[in-house]
Amino acid sequence: MIDSHCHLNFESLSKDLQNIMKRCNENGVTHLLSINTRPKEFETHLNLISDFNNIYISYGIHPEGINNETILSYKEIDKIIKNPKLIALGETGLDFYHSIKYKEKQIEVFEAHIEASKIYDLPIIIHQRDSEEEIIKILNKFKNDNLKIVFHCFTGSKKLLEFCIENKYYISLSGIVTFKNANSLRDIILNVSLDHLLIETDSPFLAPVPMRGKSNEPSFVKYTGEFLAKFYSMSKENFFELTDNNFYKLFSRAKRDN
Repeated sequence: MIDSHCHLNFESLSKDLQNIMKRCNENGVTHLLSINTRPKEFETHLNLISDFNNIYISYGIHPEGINNETILSYKEIDKIIKNPKLIALGETGLDFYHSIKYKEKQIEVFEAHIEASKIYDLPIIIHQRDSEEEIIKILNKFKNDNLKIVFHCFTGSKKLLEFCIENKYYISLSGIVTFKNANSLRDIILNVSLDHLLIETDSPFLAPVPMRGKSNEPSFVKYTGEFLAKFYSMSKENFFELTDNNFYKLFSRAKRDN
């Protein structure tokens, strides 16, 4: 079982990382991908996870943190690209729910992540909020580039899901899918491509039922996984094997035996 998206450098997780990893082991969570959203925090984040062979990291700029001075530095990526823990770029994308003040800059930085993905052959982790049409339009410009993409914490429309299926992009489902008020999301994901499905916590946010209301942590991914196994009429073992295999197909730099 793999948590494909968590934020271990957030204080609620980083201050208790040893115990969090112990609970992961107890609950069968074998690997984690910790998402870095601010380049200036990357080295500290990397040091935090350095003692754990089964934790990977990404490098990117979250759209909520973008202003007119923001750039994605390829020079910085050059410095870290050989680090075996680095397996992805992002999370990046467009968020027009929290702010449209820097809309054009968000688009510019998102496209810079896409170009970096082509240069460094790393998959992109996409954050999407109130920006489906713009993201589809941008990705269509790169449709011949065989981009490796996952829409994390997927809550998109049927149109976005069909776009992902058509282009063989991955989606990742979080604890939101277990919420009582998520019927529309569950209706949409009935037709997901199971060969392009991941699971995540997005911890410390979005704890799944039955942990809703608590601070989320990577071991809670099992509740989302168990819910989805039942939803797709699969055994837990087969579902976790499927999503683990999908993780390694997308994040090809990750090693199963760590």
